[in-house]
Amino acid sequence: MFMRTTLEKIAFAVLAVFLCVTMGKDWYDLYTCGAVGQCLSSAGQLQLYTKFIMSCCLTVLAFLVAKRSFCARDGQLLRFAFIFSLIADFCFSKFKVIAPDAGTLSTVLGVGFFMVFQAILIYRHSRENENDKSCPKVFWVIFAVAAVFAGLAIAGVMDAVVAEVLIYGGFVITSMVVGILAPRKAYFPKKNALLVRWGMVAFLIGDVMVGLSMLSGDDHSALQVLACLANNLIWVFYVPAQLMIIRSATKE
Repeated sequence: MFMRTTLEKIAFAVLAVFLCVTMGKDWYDLYTCGAVGQCLSSAGQLQLYTKFIMSCCLTVLAFLVAKRSFCARDGQLLRFAFIFSLIADFCFSKFKVIAPDAGTLSTVLGVGFFMVFQAILIYRHSRENENDKSCPKVFWVIFAVAAVFAGLAIAGVMDAVVAEVLIYGGFVITSMVVGILAPRKAYFPKKNALLVRWGMVAFLIGDVMVGLSMLSGDDHSALQVLACLANNLIWVFYVPAQLMIIRSATKE
């Protein structure tokens, strides 16, 4: 069983309730507003709170489950990763409530902290044994790509936010590839490695939904409808992805 302690069961129950509330409100808003960006933005204020509450529940679960991880260092890495995941979600949700006019800053900070989250997962999933503290060689490839996009942004050839999103794309794709290769490592037990694999695949799909949700077009246009549908599907993939990553640390 995934949930063993009373606190884990409570956190999971709260998470499930708020996921249902969020999904219900998202689809209700789309039904009442249609594919009208401004209307959906105004109607979706509740979700900024419910999504952050879900992030808190996931972080609590990560800390609780890490106590019974299959190895101590993996549990520590899981907790460390979810601290940055929580901060990133804070930037994407509560930061918009605190500073509604700082949308760009919210995105820049959120994407930045998620890059750290993915970097920790890449390190976690590439380790081959408990004592492996080596830096994954794939980081050099990511840093090289990041340097190229950063240079283009500094030179004014590319928008800085676009460059950051593309750099993050390199992180999340690499993280998924490393996660898929995890079953080939002797370090992760078979079931844990499978959870890593599918967790990272689901996470990438969720990030694709995030990217599509950022598209904008005329009200009720096909592009705007696609963005609205993608927005409503983000947490459908995000929550299971995070739960699988959390579950991958447990010793059974």
